[in-house]
Amino acid sequence: MDALNSFLHQYGNIVVFSASLLEQSGLPLPATPVYVAAGVAVGAGDMHGPTVLALAVAGSLLGDFLWYLLGRWRGHQVLRFLCRLSLEPDSCVRDTEERFRRYGMRSLVIAKFLPGLGSVIRPLAAVAGVGVGAFLFYTGLGTVLYIGSFMALGYVFSDQADQLLSHVASTGHVLLGLLIVSASLYALYKLYKRQQFLRRLPATRLSVEELKKRMDSGRSPVVVDLRTPLQIKAFPYSIPGALRIPLPDIERAYTTLSAERDIILFCNCPNEVSSAKAALFLQKKGFANAWALTGGIDEWKERTYPLEALS
Repeated sequence: MDALNSFLHQYGNIVVFSASLLEQSGLPLPATPVYVAAGVAVGAGDMHGPTVLALAVAGSLLGDFLWYLLGRWRGHQVLRFLCRLSLEPDSCVRDTEERFRRYGMRSLVIAKFLPGLGSVIRPLAAVAGVGVGAFLFYTGLGTVLYIGSFMALGYVFSDQADQLLSHVASTGHVLLGLLIVSASLYALYKLYKRQQFLRRLPATRLSVEELKKRMDSGRSPVVVDLRTPLQIKAFPYSIPGALRIPLPDIERAYTTLSAERDIILFCNCPNEVSSAKAALFLQKKGFANAWALTGGIDEWKERTYPLEALS
């Protein structure tokens, strides 16, 4: 413990700032143990509490602001990239957008306390039009609460730090092993369920080339844009003539569609999972010619097919 205190006394400020910045920049390096250790060092008198908190918050906000700027610069591509890294890539933006719509700016305050929310909400806030000042204020408030909570935890137990470290040394490897096994099993389960669903997708897909041929031949298929309002704001273009029915509304709005016509649904989620789910739902309702568009709006754009600007 004396060696740790000496190290934190010499390099603690740099370590806290760097850990906070690297974590919020997206690297898988959890900074919470550093915050707790910093709290212990503050309680032991080896670090200055306000200075440490300020540096940790500054590093975290810098990482947050970088993602915010990326959202303003390349919102559509950034959201798609983050969703590809998620265990629930088809719903990560939709779920985060729902929380943002429900809680507004408060969602920025609580984002760091909810796993999976913080990474997406930063560029999503930029896409939604949140100003720089408001973003920094609400994110900063949440950051102070988040980092301060862990530092306070370390500070409160600073007197028992030696006993805690001794206990961790004797049992920590067992707890760490259980945590790794549990997390791995959960990830494998989610991937297994996803692969099961992906195997069903080919039967529901239609290529963008085939859709273009049908449109050019005068067959007039019904094209449905399933993207959420914020996803559309990130890329405000659509296939010409497409109906705008967000995925959560498809179960109510399907009665307005004709089962006699081809129904082509698209989104911008990885593997077209959302549009495939909608197509499977319509097929169960008697829409035999319901298809998910392979590649979605991104593939359509890459083929340089016509796009319709949306207001």
